[in-house]
Parts: sequence; structure tokens; C-alpha cells
Amino acid sequence: MSFMKSRFLLVVLFGFCGSFLLAQSEDTVSTINPRLWTKVTYRFKPAKKLNIDVSALYRDEGGDEGKNSLISEIQFNLEQSKTLTIATEFRHYSIFVVDGLDQRWRARVSATKSFDIGKDDFSIRLGAQHREIISGGGSARADARFRGSYTKSIKNWKWDPTIYSEYIGSFYSEKPDKQSSRLRLGIETDNKVIGGKLSVGYFYQHDFRESAAHYNTLSIGYRF
Repeated sequence: MSFMKSRFLLVVLFGFCGSFLLAQSEDTVSTINPRLWTKVTYRFKPAKKLNIDVSALYRDEGGDEGKNSLISEIQFNLEQSKTLTIATEFRHYSIFVVDGLDQRWRARVSATKSFDIGKDDFSIRLGAQHREIISGGGSARADARFRGSYTKSIKNWKWDPTIYSEYIGSFYSEKPDKQSSRLRLGIETDNKVIGGKLSVGYFYQHDFRESAAHYNTLSIGYRF
């Protein structure tokens, strides 16, 4: 089992690093902007298999767009079994633009399946989301999301790292030029701190649309 786990981890790491380097090399002529995403969450547990997360998010968007946003979110997580979780999420966006405030809402549903590989964990998440414009610019859009992640358990270390890749692509857009096609490659970790859970992460986002900007994103979150 140890040999199989080590080989699997090497394949994942080489695949992740290879994809990251390839994406970076393709973007040498494109704009790569920095972003900072922050999130504070309070979790309710009204039933044994149900978690309700209420969150506030602030996102600092770098680059020429400079569209910082404040997001309110509620998410329902239902554990169907030890390895399958269904989630439903609702968001309201307030986006600060030069000439005022844009608003939109988004709904998302997803299913996450976990696979036990010894002390480590591999999971796949499939999801679909739809957003509508309340005011300001933008376009109504529906996206499909696919994410694969691998968490490595490290002995005597509480910050177990998770590496992941996620593709987000539109299957409907009110305006064809606003369709999404993005790939995210990242690493994240979390641990209990001062009675809650602190999470930190980084991901690189490659946008497959011509002339679109790409992003290096640092994320920080705390859940009570």
C-alpha cells in the first residue's frame, strides 16, 4: 500500500506541476494579476448530517479591472454518507466599480465524492451554478464546474496540504462574449486555531479566452 500511495502521489504532483508550468509558459505574453480573497464563516449544525455555513467574503481584485467585491453567502452541506456530500449555495455580490455599484446573485449545487486511499484522501466535486444580474454590467450565465483534489496526510504535522485542479466552463451565457472557460491549479491547507479553523491557500487561474487576464490568488479564511 505504501508503494502504491507513493506512486500515486508522484503522478499527481508531476501532473499538477506540469500543468502549472505549461499554463504559466503560455501566459508569458498575457497579463497575470494578483488577487486577495478573504472569508469569515460561522457554522451551524442543526442536525447530525447537516451543516449550514453563513459567510462574508471580501475580494480584492488586482489589475486594470480593479473590481473589488463584497459577498454574502449561505451554504447548506448535507452528508449523504461518509464519502458523499451534497451542497447548495446562494450568494449576493456587491461589486465596486468606478461609476457605482454592480449587484448580482448566484446559486450553485454540487456533489463531492471522497475516496479513502490509506491515510490520504482523494475527492472529486461536480457542480453547476447560475448567476443573474441585479444591477449594473455583466451577463446572466450558467457554468459547470469539475474539481479533483488530493490531500496528503503528513505525520506529526497538522497542516495537511491539499493540491487541486478545477475547470469552470459556461454552458449558457446571455452574451456569448461573456462565456467562461477557466482552469485553476492550487494548493490549500487548514488547521484549528483559537477555537475555530484557519485556512490559507493559493491558486493560479488560467483563462482560455483570448485577451483575458490570468490571476495569482491568495486566499485566507476563518470559520467559527
